[in-house]
Amino acid sequence: MKRLSPTFHLLLGLGLLILLGLPGLPGGPAAAGKSAKLAPVPFSVGERITFSVDWGVVNAGTSSLTIQDTVRVNGHLCWRIQSQAQSNDVLGKLYPVKDKVLTWMDCQGLFSRGLHKNLREGSYRKVRDYAILPERSMIIKQKDGAAVDTLFIRGHVQDVLSAFYWVRTQPLAVGKVLEVEAVDDLKAYRLAIKVLAREEVKLKGGTQDCFKIQPILLGDGLFKSKGEVFIWVTADERRIPVKMKSKIFIGAISATMTDYVPGR
Repeated sequence: MKRLSPTFHLLLGLGLLILLGLPGLPGGPAAAGKSAKLAPVPFSVGERITFSVDWGVVNAGTSSLTIQDTVRVNGHLCWRIQSQAQSNDVLGKLYPVKDKVLTWMDCQGLFSRGLHKNLREGSYRKVRDYAILPERSMIIKQKDGAAVDTLFIRGHVQDVLSAFYWVRTQPLAVGKVLEVEAVDDLKAYRLAIKVLAREEVKLKGGTQDCFKIQPILLGDGLFKSKGEVFIWVTADERRIPVKMKSKIFIGAISATMTDYVPGR
């Protein structure tokens, strides 16, 4: 069976392993007594968003987005954010999915300083690490602890997961278009996020006033796929993602928030 597209990863939640000994990636929690001025954000450590993922009318599994803690990356304080996605027992017998993605997002500049991917989809396996070094204008791709490739960049960039949280920090209004430099697997692209409408979304606990947004790739890369992706985020200052929809090669995929735990 064909491997799932990166769009599917965004819908499922857009690694648990803490990478030790790899250049440019963190080795542990932020040291006590060291402080940095944090950029204002609508989330905090401990926030967890859980989604039910459906393939058409069939439940396919669950996904979650979690702010784990803050750690230091080369002396810079960063949010450690994790996305997990897992197929349920029924779908897992046909095509098991168990993916984990971890990003380190700079607490001051709100850009990525590292990314870890641990993907398990059917018979496909991939573990990759990316040390993002804006001060050296480069990204180092690593496999099994060794550098295998590099990409030269200009300034700060977002990865597939940090870009999602960066959008949550931005003021939104219908008709507005945000643009950001992003990378995925050493491919650089420019990502546009269009605010299409303001709509009421029905959830288990009631309705929620939301902005409907659409990520669009300006060139080849992450969102180049057949079909479109739409995301609904709350219209309050928290910008919580509550619903996502897309059509990809395996059919219509949707993710709906089932639980929200605020940060501490």
